[in-house]
Amino acid sequence: MAHTLSDTIDAHAPLKIVSLRPENLAAIDFRVMKVFPAFNIIESGLRDGTISSNTTIVETSSGTMALALAIVCMQFSLRLHIFGDRAIEPALKRTIEELGAEVHLVEATASDANVQQLRKTALLDFMDRTGATWSRQYDNLGNHLSYARPAEQAIRHFGKIDILVATVGSGGSSCGLARYCRAFFPEMKLIGIDTFGSVLFGQPAGRRDLRGLGNSILPGNLFHEAFDEIHWLGANEAYQAAHQLHRETSLRRGPTSGAAYLVAKWYAERFTKSKVLAVFPDDSNRYEHNVYDPTWMRANGYQAALAATEPVLVHHPLHADSGWCRFNWSRRSLTEVMDDQPAPN
Repeated sequence: MAHTLSDTIDAHAPLKIVSLRPENLAAIDFRVMKVFPAFNIIESGLRDGTISSNTTIVETSSGTMALALAIVCMQFSLRLHIFGDRAIEPALKRTIEELGAEVHLVEATASDANVQQLRKTALLDFMDRTGATWSRQYDNLGNHLSYARPAEQAIRHFGKIDILVATVGSGGSSCGLARYCRAFFPEMKLIGIDTFGSVLFGQPAGRRDLRGLGNSILPGNLFHEAFDEIHWLGANEAYQAAHQLHRETSLRRGPTSGAAYLVAKWYAERFTKSKVLAVFPDDSNRYEHNVYDPTWMRANGYQAALAATEPVLVHHPLHADSGWCRFNWSRRSLTEVMDDQPAPN
């Protein structure tokens, strides 16, 4: 191949292990994390013949997977069509289009419960008309298999990992990193972070103000039995956590990284003999005109004084409703958890 993963990572997605406080806390810090699965999916397809130089690639995304695929498809001279929604900020849309991709926005607001289903329907209609190939970030095993290299680097620099904390959207990074880390540390705990209104861990689909994690469809790359605990965070909690991360570490990152920092620091402070690794999947470029804009934050009612600073332990996913909640998932299937009779809160 004309391009290698190392070339792509060095140019667009350098990652590093950052030591934080307390001293048992660190982060695997990505800038465009989704370059790993995007490259792996496309390069594997080119190797096995399911993708050729004449193939048109399609994907549903309103975030960094869209950008990552645009980067990779540009390097391999492949046509790309992205099906997203208004959560794609104008600047990100322009960046993707400048890389040669076409962006199609469905008529849905960012908080519509069925927005991902609407995007998928539009994508499937396009495939029927054009014969395009879907990269399938949610179900393609190349997604979670692509995290072997980041896991190896994390272990090499951080050593033993007792607790891994990751936000969950497609399930690729959380389950992929856990898969490889547990080959060395089988007792490692995996803590997943979701948001209210996401169906990933048993809640009904609903309004989701916090994007970049959560989902309105169940991805094939999500392996529920991998998780020990699940935390749900609201948008205000994640936005305030991004500011907290910046103030306390100088790392200016997006709200999904903020969410990972908030939860990982909570564990590190309580389990001082455990080494805790957080996954920071995004930088702040997409959020300078909203999350990092005090005027926008005030106008939308996001205030530090209103953000939960401790999680509330709930006894069933349906009891998690606002602020910051956590639940002992205990490496069970979704069916096992949902069939368990919920105890009153």
